Amino acid sequence: MSGVSGTVLVTGATGFVGSHVAEALLDAGHAVRCTVRRTSDTRWLDGLDVERVQADMRRREALAEAVRGATSVVHLAGITRASRPELYRRINGDGTARLGEAAVEAGVRRFVYVSSLAARGPDGAEGPVSDYGASKREGEERLRGMTDRMEVVVLRPGGVYGPRDEELLPLFRAASRGWLVAPSDGPALQPIYASDVARAVLRALEGDAGFGPFPLAEEGVYDWPAVGEAMARAFGHPVRLVRLPGRAFEAVGVLAQTAWRLVGSAPPLDRRRARDVARHRWTCDPDPSERALGWRAEVALPEGLRRSVAWYREAGWL
Repeated sequence: MSGVSGTVLVTGATGFVGSHVAEALLDAGHAVRCTVRRTSDTRWLDGLDVERVQADMRRREALAEAVRGATSVVHLAGITRASRPELYRRINGDGTARLGEAAVEAGVRRFVYVSSLAARGPDGAEGPVSDYGASKREGEERLRGMTDRMEVVVLRPGGVYGPRDEELLPLFRAASRGWLVAPSDGPALQPIYASDVARAVLRALEGDAGFGPFPLAEEGVYDWPAVGEAMARAFGHPVRLVRLPGRAFEAVGVLAQTAWRLVGSAPPLDRRRARDVARHRWTCDPDPSERALGWRAEVALPEGLRRSVAWYREAGWL
């Protein structure tokens, strides 16, 4: 089947990546329905011609109502950090399965799951190395069990960045002051710009790619000095790279996570993220995605950082 039409249900559309996906779907002519929660910040949906429906990944009845009448689903909702490991499984694993079953029962034809490279694990690993990655892998496998009843496409983006991203904002604010902290022996990075993820979602909806999973990243691989140089060009002033030993960098993440548990404010860097950056290499070969989806990332890191800095400045975040 190709060219899936009709209403597309998007979960997680109030988030950073999801809002880019919702806009891309509208620009491509799709009718878009977005799930929101009572506590959702809907500022990125304001002004968009989308239908909104209240739903929570933990409530089967609400999901069944949300997916009713939709011909396809793009699933981005989930959690990237949690105070307790079991929360990852409840939301990213059980929640994905719950939405998948609701989609099958509603007669949805295609389900695109935006997973994560963490579900594969870092280079050289035999599988996920974090509770988050394991929960995303579980979501994939539970959807795989539904492929006899519904077409499923799984996308695995690497580190996503771009306009509206609040998680990397502290990094940009530090660079705006002329410095950037990185692990001294940190492995290479292979990121992906948000609009390129949105383009991949469109390809997954409209083509016949199969299940995958399909890795999403730009072709370029960067070390931290290259990131610092690209940041300096984006800001138009020197950016000093401050290198911390890997263990010290991880210790910062542990301290931030401990403070989070005490005060309830989510830190930009936690134990998992610090370990992922300091200890693991996250690269992939995007060629299978190009062959199956007809997709390749268009925005290289230097240009993506330039666009991001321009957006942050215009939004008053820097």
